[in-house]
Amino acid sequence: MVRKPIPTKNIPTESPRPVGRPSTYSDDIAEIICERMINGESFVQICSDPTMPSRATLYRWRAAHPDFDTGCARAREGLADYLVDRIEQMADDTTELNVNSQKVKISVAQWRAEKMAPRIYGPRVNTEVTGNATLNVTHSTTIDVKTLDADARDALRQALLAAGKIIEHDENEGDA
Repeated sequence: MVRKPIPTKNIPTESPRPVGRPSTYSDDIAEIICERMINGESFVQICSDPTMPSRATLYRWRAAHPDFDTGCARAREGLADYLVDRIEQMADDTTELNVNSQKVKISVAQWRAEKMAPRIYGPRVNTEVTGNATLNVTHSTTIDVKTLDADARDALRQALLAAGKIIEHDENEGDA
């Protein structure tokens, strides 16, 4: 039996077209989204607008477009600034009649601002060396340097100095 050759005229020679719908991403839409965030709107609020893309689309865009992701990160800091301004306004608008509800609103706004811009509004962690024997770190972490060998103590000291988180005390200095 003789096999016939497969015709090649129907086989595409170019790479196949991408699967799925083309992206609707544009720099103009990205700029509008970031501006709306800076002016106090969250992704949820923005995406509830029928002229805006869905949240899932925004997250895909953030993964696919590093500039948009960076813009969103900066816009989140702007949104945190907006929330802090709102906190001041809520505090000014507090009366004896609404103090409890205002406390809740202010607490939520503080939490959101802290999470959106932890570098600016997050809790401060301070570390200081006290005495000759222990290293106390805020948030109840204590390292007893007596249990460390000389190399480990020196490595810890160098790491804290490099981080700018150490206050040195002179060993010959008496307790005040």
